[in-house]
Amino acid sequence: MNLLETLKHYFGYDSLRPGQQELMDGILQGKDVLGIMPTGAGKSLCYQVPALMLEGITLVISPLISLMSDQVKALNQAGVHAAYINSSLTENQIRAALAYAAQGKYKIIYVAPERLNTARFLDFAYYADISMVTVDEAHCISQWGQDFRPSYLEIADFLAKLPDRPVVSAFTATATERVKQDITASLHLQNPVTVVTGFDRPNLFFRVVNRKGGKETDNSIINYVKRHEDDSGIIYCATKKNVDSVYALLLQYGIAAGRYHAGLSLEERKKNQDDFTYDRIRVMVATNAFGMGIDKSNVRYVLHYNMPQSLEYYYQEAGRAGRDGEESECVLFFSKQDIMINKRLLQYKVTSGQASDDPVVRANEHRKLNEMIRYCETDECLRQFILSYFGDNSPCTCEKCSNCVVVEDEAEKTYIRSGREKKKALQFADLTPEGQQLFEQLRKCRADLAVEKGVPPYIICSDKTLKDMCAKCPVDSGAMETVYGMGAKKIESYGARFTQVITAFLNEHGGETAITEALSGMTVDTTTAVPARKKKLPFYIVPEKLDEVELTDTCMLSELTNRINALCEEPDRKKLTAAFVNQLLVEKGYLEEVLQGEEKVKRVTEKGKAVGILEEERRAKYGKNYYAMIHTRESQRMILKKLQDYCILMAWEHGNLKTDTNTYYNITLFLSANIERNYWFRDRYQMI
Repeated sequence: MNLLETLKHYFGYDSLRPGQQELMDGILQGKDVLGIMPTGAGKSLCYQVPALMLEGITLVISPLISLMSDQVKALNQAGVHAAYINSSLTENQIRAALAYAAQGKYKIIYVAPERLNTARFLDFAYYADISMVTVDEAHCISQWGQDFRPSYLEIADFLAKLPDRPVVSAFTATATERVKQDITASLHLQNPVTVVTGFDRPNLFFRVVNRKGGKETDNSIINYVKRHEDDSGIIYCATKKNVDSVYALLLQYGIAAGRYHAGLSLEERKKNQDDFTYDRIRVMVATNAFGMGIDKSNVRYVLHYNMPQSLEYYYQEAGRAGRDGEESECVLFFSKQDIMINKRLLQYKVTSGQASDDPVVRANEHRKLNEMIRYCETDECLRQFILSYFGDNSPCTCEKCSNCVVVEDEAEKTYIRSGREKKKALQFADLTPEGQQLFEQLRKCRADLAVEKGVPPYIICSDKTLKDMCAKCPVDSGAMETVYGMGAKKIESYGARFTQVITAFLNEHGGETAITEALSGMTVDTTTAVPARKKKLPFYIVPEKLDEVELTDTCMLSELTNRINALCEEPDRKKLTAAFVNQLLVEKGYLEEVLQGEEKVKRVTEKGKAVGILEEERRAKYGKNYYAMIHTRESQRMILKKLQDYCILMAWEHGNLKTDTNTYYNITLFLSANIERNYWFRDRYQMI
């Protein structure tokens, strides 16, 4: 059978995905290969299909027992003879498996890296017909990536001990350029066919939600899971303690959940994973130990209770969602506490001897943490931020992240209350959602009256009085007499103000008849439907407003953009970012990008120096030195002029933008002066 016939016969697929053909052809031609493909892109098929076509045995080196078990089960179901050898087997079972393998009864054998250089396995491998060695989750070989496994460094020694070198293939979902180089060097790959299909997962929606942590995050987690009670999801936590507390919280509110962390027994972890895999439970709460190799296709959401230590960890964990290609969501609940937690974890790794002694490696860990913090705090496109981190600089076409589309805060039912929240809940106990709205408006009216009269609000009237107004909806002084606590003097002093609020509310909600019955005698229900998302509009500011920007003697570019953004009046528009302005300065020749080692850095050109852009080399707290761009008044004025030109062009091309007479006059001048239209602006503004 040829490649496509083998694919169809064993796996039922008629065609290949991008990148698969090239990798498979490379293996069948006897070449080493390196495949970097996102989760769900079909990495396993890239070595499984060629393994069935090669003459001998394929060894697959895998880091997790659970991953091996799942892969072997799937292959056996497909009619492929496969086995695994790891610590879950008894010595007799391992002996029997190796004997069957030596007889050629297995085409694919999964093995843990720790077992490669044992005497028994080396004896088997020396005499076996091994046609290919595949390294799965190959990023584990690099100290510069996440999940570093020292045992992976022994793979090269194992290969060197074989009488004939087999084809070597390596696969991973997440690898920076440095990690990719480490994989190639550590495995001694020989002119490998390297395929990087990109890191983008277009079916995933990325969202960062700011919370204070603790009870506030707990409440948001419960609300989210209850709104998605029919979906499978994973909740990642930074510590075992957090896993246990979130797990207990979910059980308390009737949510069937499991937990997974290194502090549990092997039996409990396996049972919980099986329950999750077979949909006996819908939610798994876990540390990053529940990461690699989780092959459940219908995970609809991944929540992060804490911020991970790196974007590598985050993207791999978030990548557990939507492996079937269906729309899924990745939500990171971020609080400032997360920064301290992760710094303590890094320090603990050092003091406990788990971290490398190499100061460069430790500095890199801090660098990765700082990048993770930047992701949580950025105003830029979240998807593009991730892709850029992994070296994928494709233009942003994202409409699936909370920085590119407007995501309204969903109304949350309060499950976990502070003392103040419990008091408020008692206030609302007899009110419907409509009644709560009216109560809040009346309470604001009372507060305004208290300020005017110089008295505490309770002197005006009590909460009980306001609730009775909600129930009776008095619209004149006569009806106000029936309200609890409203005597003649108070009606004379305040009645008209309260009736104005009530009348306006009734008019807004369809009149007295339509609303009166709904305002009393019902329980509180604060849940609402999930609002629709709409795309954020491009950055725009009325050009004349840029004249109001305060100039300083010197400033960083981020300070200038912050002052500009403060003058923008439309919340549904994207913010102006320093990254965009810097790119503009590069396009206009004020800055240039140069290679510094393996990285591109921006430097000031002679043209930039001429308009007052200063350059200062600074020492980073961790890692390499960097160049800071400092803008004088002259360069600030230049940037504002370029932005005015851009906004004028936008106003001309989009006639619906807010402009005034002066702006249209400037547009006319702009066009009549035969200034060349900058198409870069037109193509680029959507990416601000």
